[in-house]
Amino acid sequence: MSSTLNIRNIGEARKAALESEAQRRGVSIADVVRNLIDEGIARAESDRQRAEWAASARAGLADEARHLEAHGPTLARFRRL
Repeated sequence: MSSTLNIRNIGEARKAALESEAQRRGVSIADVVRNLIDEGIARAESDRQRAEWAASARAGLADEARHLEAHGPTLARFRRL
């Protein structure tokens, strides 16, 4: 599904910065914008995954702390027979 992205009121400073970056990279302004959007989406996805992992780890640590408090330190929980 393709659609046109039209950004209004982007500002002259941003336009100049995009033009300058496009010249430095040797690509079109549209390519620079696409790359920046892709990088931003990838960063947001990575940050979200990191936050989910941290929340999961915190829950696991809380479970371990409750078990330790109730039963004391033991390796028996992790032994395989």
